[in-house]
Amino acid sequence: MKIFIVSIEDDTSPRLIKFLSQPFFKNGQQDYVKVGVKGGELTAKQYFEMAVKGRSEPLAPSELGCSLSHLQALKLFFESTDDYALIFEDDAILPNDLTIEQLEKELDETDLPPNVLFSLGGIHMKECLKIRGKFKKYNFLDKKVLEVAPDFFHRVCYAFAYIIDKKMAETLLKYHSKIRKADDWRYLFDFDSTVHILMTFVIDHPKIRAGENDLLLSRLEVERVESKDLEKSKYGSGVRKDFAKLLNKTYF
Repeated sequence: MKIFIVSIEDDTSPRLIKFLSQPFFKNGQQDYVKVGVKGGELTAKQYFEMAVKGRSEPLAPSELGCSLSHLQALKLFFESTDDYALIFEDDAILPNDLTIEQLEKELDETDLPPNVLFSLGGIHMKECLKIRGKFKKYNFLDKKVLEVAPDFFHRVCYAFAYIIDKKMAETLLKYHSKIRKADDWRYLFDFDSTVHILMTFVIDHPKIRAGENDLLLSRLEVERVESKDLEKSKYGSGVRKDFAKLLNKTYF
C-alpha cells in the first residue's frame, strides 16, 4: 500500500515535524511520498482557469492548492503497481499503536467493494454526525464501518485520512475534470453509481473553529459553501432525503 502525505510544509517546519513524530512513521523510517501544491504560487492564468472561470463561487487559492495536491497523489498512485493508497493530510492524529502492517493485514482480511473511498476519520466530526447509511457486517481494526447512503454524500467531508483503490483513483481523477474542493463528494454517486464511500473512526483530527488562525491546527479553514455553478446531486434533498433517513442509520 502506497502512503501519501498531503502537505505544503518544508521538512523543517514544526507542523510537519510534529506530524511525522507520531509512532506510525517510526521516526522517519516508514516510506511515504509527500505531495503539496501551493495555490498562492500558481500563476494568475492558472488560478483563473482552474478556480474562477465559469464559476459563480470561485475556489480560494488554498482550496485549489489542496485539491491539486490530492489529485497529484491520485495520479501517482494510479501509475503505481499498488492496489491501495493511504492518503493523509499533515494534521491527522494517528493512534500510538497503529502500524502499516496492521492496516495492510486488515485490508487483506476485509472484503472491500471495488471503486471505494474508505474514510478512516471524519465521521466523528460535527459536520458529519448526520451522515446515514448501513453498517457492514465486518469491523475494521475493531471499529464499526458505515457505508454511506448516496442521499448523504453531501455531508461527507474531511480528507485527512482515507484509503482508495485503483478504480476510485481513476473515478476521482475524472470527477475532478472541473476541480472541486478535495472533499466535495456530493455529486460523486450521480457521476458514477458504482462508487462506495465507507467511513469508520480510526484516525482523529484537531477540532477546527471558524476563523481558525493557528497554523499548527489548520492552514485551510473549513468552508462549506454551496457552489451554484457545479452540477447538483439529486440525492439528499426533498422527500427522498426523508425516506433515506428512515432506511439508514447514523454512525454514533
